[in-house]
Amino acid sequence: MSIPFNIRRMKETELHYPERFASMSQKDYGLIFWNEGNKNSMESNHAVISDFIGIESSLRDIESFYKAKGIAPRIFSSLQSNELDKVSVPLEKHGFKVEIKDHEYFLHDHESSVKPADDLQIHRIKQLDIDIMETIALEYGGDWTIRVVERHLLHPSYHLLGGYHHGELAALASVSVFAGYSRISDLFTREKFRGRGYAGSMVHTLVQYHRGISENHLYLFSDNPGTSRVFEKTGFSRLPQDFVSWVAAKE
Repeated sequence: MSIPFNIRRMKETELHYPERFASMSQKDYGLIFWNEGNKNSMESNHAVISDFIGIESSLRDIESFYKAKGIAPRIFSSLQSNELDKVSVPLEKHGFKVEIKDHEYFLHDHESSVKPADDLQIHRIKQLDIDIMETIALEYGGDWTIRVVERHLLHPSYHLLGGYHHGELAALASVSVFAGYSRISDLFTREKFRGRGYAGSMVHTLVQYHRGISENHLYLFSDNPGTSRVFEKTGFSRLPQDFVSWVAAKE
């Protein structure tokens, strides 16, 4: 690996990830993302405060920005240590409700021990057909998710893989390639296909696929503690975290 792993660089990649499927504006206090064609997507519509000086005026600016667009304001963690100590009181004062997220970050740093499922055929998806859209809408989060994926697919560095069981879509996973760092996301197995090892097969294949397109560091995050074992078997190790992930929302 030509570039040593740097947790700060990974955090920057993570914070800028929504730029692939939303518009972004750089502010003195941080970042604002929006997509007026997909107002229900929190990933597409949120702010990040990285400079806490003058936070009261920053919050007023964020509220005014989203109100003008008819979008409920959301603020995501900037992945800094002890940031809630600095923002929780102003957020509460402005009517935001903070939700702590059980996010764990993993870095790929050893070989996978997973044997891919023989009955799962995996290949890249370059555009969404009606069957894929219906599957996502019914089982993966609704129309707002489809709009995120559709816009993401327009970017050449977004690689969406589908796992098929006898021609039927059973699982999805993606990797987004940035400068020096790549992020696995969209990992999903349809309910009727769970318990067959397809999640491990998808991640294992995605790791091999990524090696063919990039020498980047490969990372992912999970909000489900039950998936840790899958990631560890596919070559990922949990990263130490000096921060807490959270979302602040105001209806």
